[in-house]
Amino acid sequence: MKEHLDFWGAILAARRQGMIYVDAGGLIKVANSLATAILGLDGCDLRGRRLTEVFPETRLAEVLTRKGPLLGTSFTAGSRIYRVDYFPDDGGGVVLLFSDEQPETNSLKALNELYASLLDDFPLYLVVVDGRGVVVAINHLYASLLGAKAGALIGREVKDILPFTSLPEVLSSGMAVAGREVAFRGKKLLLSEVPVKDGAGHLLGGVGKALDLEDLAAAGFSDLARRLQVLEGKVLFYQQELQSIQGDQDAWQGILGVSPAMVRLKKMAARVARGEANVLITGESGTGKELLAQAIHRASSRRNEPLIKINCAAIPENLLEAELFGYEEGAFTGAARGGKPGKFELADGGTIFLDEVGDLPLSMQPKLLRVLQERAFERVGGRRTIKVDVRIIAATNQDLLALEAAGKFRLDLYYRLAVVTLTVPPLRERPGDLEILVAAIIQRLNARYHQTVRGLDPEVQRLFSRYSWPGNVRELENVLEHAFNFLDPGEEIITLKHLPATMQRTIGGGGGLELKSAVATAEREAILKALAAAGGNKQEAARLLGIHPSGLYQKLKRYDIN
Repeated sequence: MKEHLDFWGAILAARRQGMIYVDAGGLIKVANSLATAILGLDGCDLRGRRLTEVFPETRLAEVLTRKGPLLGTSFTAGSRIYRVDYFPDDGGGVVLLFSDEQPETNSLKALNELYASLLDDFPLYLVVVDGRGVVVAINHLYASLLGAKAGALIGREVKDILPFTSLPEVLSSGMAVAGREVAFRGKKLLLSEVPVKDGAGHLLGGVGKALDLEDLAAAGFSDLARRLQVLEGKVLFYQQELQSIQGDQDAWQGILGVSPAMVRLKKMAARVARGEANVLITGESGTGKELLAQAIHRASSRRNEPLIKINCAAIPENLLEAELFGYEEGAFTGAARGGKPGKFELADGGTIFLDEVGDLPLSMQPKLLRVLQERAFERVGGRRTIKVDVRIIAATNQDLLALEAAGKFRLDLYYRLAVVTLTVPPLRERPGDLEILVAAIIQRLNARYHQTVRGLDPEVQRLFSRYSWPGNVRELENVLEHAFNFLDPGEEIITLKHLPATMQRTIGGGGGLELKSAVATAEREAILKALAAAGGNKQEAARLLGIHPSGLYQKLKRYDIN
């Protein structure tokens, strides 16, 4: 038996899975090297030791009591999260398998945690199960009804903890069960249990929701309907936000770069994230302004509330007010029955990200200014004032002060948005980051395209270093993805022939010196000359250049001129 387990332990270690086998008394009989390393005891012989001694977080006692498998529990060691599955055998022993959780698993876990956090202050009982009917999330309200802690119910089969549930039938039939009334522990519950499917229609799991009918009556229908409306909208935004979250990783992990400009930017952004000030992020198109906004939100105290994104250039002017502030039923032709909450209402407690804020119509700017000043607004067609607690992060690739001088942007709104200004440097000003960015993008594309690309041909590396990247990191991503689409089977190095023809012509014709790069070079030289002529006086230098002093300060930051 021991040799058999040792053999499988070695196999599982090769597949990056830790394994421990304990007997009915909880003594370790076999532990492969990976499990030992995961527990921080690398090189130690664990045989004969009690599992609880080396793994205090274990849920072995629960498995031995239930005499059934326990799947999907988690264990954190250092900065990594491991999935732990328990499989009891017929002789009273238990096999524990440790698996390094993948980003998708962490994202699902984070989504479940956000669902529970969102609904814990609302009279709605919530449970989420996977396709096998195993509980992957349950909110504290439901857990307290069952007389247990939420964490202790994770990994158990839903039918074992909810005797009245129809979720097993929902999973087997793929059909929802809604409007069923049950009595449980002195409460009358209204159940709604639905399957969860992916875009291709494959069953992923199920969600069970229950309302206490007495709470429902006491809350009052109109207020309850409005709160449900807002909460359902928040859930949608949580789902969108979590598509880009990779578990509990560092919020700044996605902001790549070791150049002095990027190190300085990340330090400033980390300090700003701890506060509540509104932030204006400036920078050219494709530099990663939205990524920086996401990192600031995730590193802030508002991380467990939604980040609501609004592209001010993408929403027609006649719809923008309703989109931002919502509307009441009958506010206009085609208004949805019951009305609809706006983005500010959905972001209550969290962060609003206003992308392309320079394209915000003048007619909307006073209304936005009022929200920034008073943290209050009314829905379109409504009379009730709604108070919100939101932080604003805005982004633009335009010079807002130049827009103000042209009468297209309000100066008072600018000062409200730009309490703190962060400028993301263009890629051409941080060539030292190119290698890191290329490696990260190739790694991501390898996973998406199931390839094993190892890097760039030296000639491509030289061309990349000479190119001015007018589209910045976004253009770099597009160029590399284009190359992936033209790789032949077995090719592992990106060469010149894989690059877009337009890029090859640009490089070949001008050595990477494009109009935007030439203008930036000339502008930087002009500023340096003006500063020299003014003896370092920035006000005088701005006058010599014919620009507003605040505009000069922005350009000093952009070109890293001290």
